[in-house]
Amino acid sequence: MAATAGGTDTVAPVQAGTAMAPRSRILVIEDSEDIRYLLDALLRERYEVMLAASGDAGLALAASPQRPDIILLDVMMPDMDGYEVLRRLGRDTRTADIPVIFLTALGSVEEEHRGLDLGATDYVTKPISPPVLLARLKLHLERNAYARRLRDLAQQLSRYLAPQVYQSLFEGSRQAEIRTQRKKLTVFFSDIKNFTASTAKWQPEEVTLLLNSYFSEMSAIAAEYGATLDKFIGDAIVIFFGDPQTLGVREDALQCVRMAIAMQKRMEALRLRWRGMGINKTFEIRIGINSGFCDVGNFGSELRMEYTIIGREVNLASRLEQAAEPGEILISSETHALVQGEIGADARDPVMAKGFSEPIPVYAVHTGATESRSGSAIHCDRPGLRVDIDLDRVSAADRAETAASLRQMLEALEAPQPQGAPLPPAAVADQVAPGDAARDGVDPAWPVTLAGLDLALGLRRAMDMKPLYLSMLGRYRDGRRDTPARIRQALDAGDLKTAELLSHSLRGVSAQIGATRVPADAQALEQAIHEGQSRASLETLLAALESSLGELVAALDAGLPPEPARP
Repeated sequence: MAATAGGTDTVAPVQAGTAMAPRSRILVIEDSEDIRYLLDALLRERYEVMLAASGDAGLALAASPQRPDIILLDVMMPDMDGYEVLRRLGRDTRTADIPVIFLTALGSVEEEHRGLDLGATDYVTKPISPPVLLARLKLHLERNAYARRLRDLAQQLSRYLAPQVYQSLFEGSRQAEIRTQRKKLTVFFSDIKNFTASTAKWQPEEVTLLLNSYFSEMSAIAAEYGATLDKFIGDAIVIFFGDPQTLGVREDALQCVRMAIAMQKRMEALRLRWRGMGINKTFEIRIGINSGFCDVGNFGSELRMEYTIIGREVNLASRLEQAAEPGEILISSETHALVQGEIGADARDPVMAKGFSEPIPVYAVHTGATESRSGSAIHCDRPGLRVDIDLDRVSAADRAETAASLRQMLEALEAPQPQGAPLPPAAVADQVAPGDAARDGVDPAWPVTLAGLDLALGLRRAMDMKPLYLSMLGRYRDGRRDTPARIRQALDAGDLKTAELLSHSLRGVSAQIGATRVPADAQALEQAIHEGQSRASLETLLAALESSLGELVAALDAGLPPEPARP
């Protein structure tokens, strides 16, 4: 879709049928239609361009699925200036990290500091120098791409570490060095009873699918309870509480046992899902938990290290897991002493475990699995559809939103299906107006001189693209001749803000095309309006602007070549 003459918000089209790498997306938020036109013409060959004529429209495009890689933002705009747009971008998590380059004709150090303090990445002053703008864009896009690659890499590496360890490394509170300490932890072991024997005849892909499904669910619960997930060993999971973050020894033990109960309950929903996939074996997990002093930290070498735990108490938790019955949670007497009064548990016969000379007192936790209400899990798995809802985990606050989402899905399923492939949208006219030399590729006779205009300077500011520059001059002639009358009308109505903005916009566009007198006259009037000078003073300055602008428009009327006739 391309812009119309009215300056609507657009995304410049990508040529159909060409195989190109994704191009960076630039959002231009600029109230001046002439400057939008110039920027679109300058950038469209290198980038995908989005155009917005106001702050509100720009904010909507920035937060849309077509998220820009960088934003060019005008400072002075009606209704909402660039500073307020930048504030709102920073408050929205969807847009806070998008680099913003201010476009401004203000140029004061105070204004520049104000924008940078709000989070702007850079400034480009008007009149815009295309080489400077393109160089700044290239620099900041490369920096942003590099930062994004680092974030993606860090995100991928984070999957190999417990979230707490990853966070402490990036915050600088922990170093990647061989170092351990002795701390009182609560250690958790679990595995799926008889998993290896039950899946011995399965294909590896089937085993992988089931294990990944199981690990994903259990890892989510571990994260919910603040656990440090140590490792996966086959179908076994090793977890501990108490490092690198701790809530206190007793609370760590309580969180661990509560997590274990939640995992046993979650297995009920998993078994329903697996049965829907044709896996009819009754997989159950067994869990062992122990609390005690362990060595925790980085073990290994300078080339390869692992953050983990070792010690007698770790081995005891493993032995308890092996002694537990399917669906059971066994805890040691040390853990029981920490959680009693909060967690129900029954004493079991002491366990004789390998590596321990004395019988080990153990307790079986009341999981409450039999109290789970019937129908608490909803599962459906068929081609094109997969639904898993655990009603026990959907809070009262989230139920209405969940129900609304399901109703939207139902409406989409019940909607009539279109017959055949949809027709492509009608082609939209190019941003360059019909008959423009910039689009038609015509190189008209170049005027030798035009009063009130530095042709060489204006052409340089249009990247020496004669058709583009001539097109801008034609737009200026047709669109700016009545600006003094509009300024006077705003002054008569007491609307000083509009009068100042009209003067500001005229100054910027006039400087961009290389006008010699108009920019200075427009700036003088703009400053006088801003300072609140008398109406008589404003009229004197407005008369000077009318004279210089009238001279320029008359020269353009006489000296610009006519637009070529359309066939």
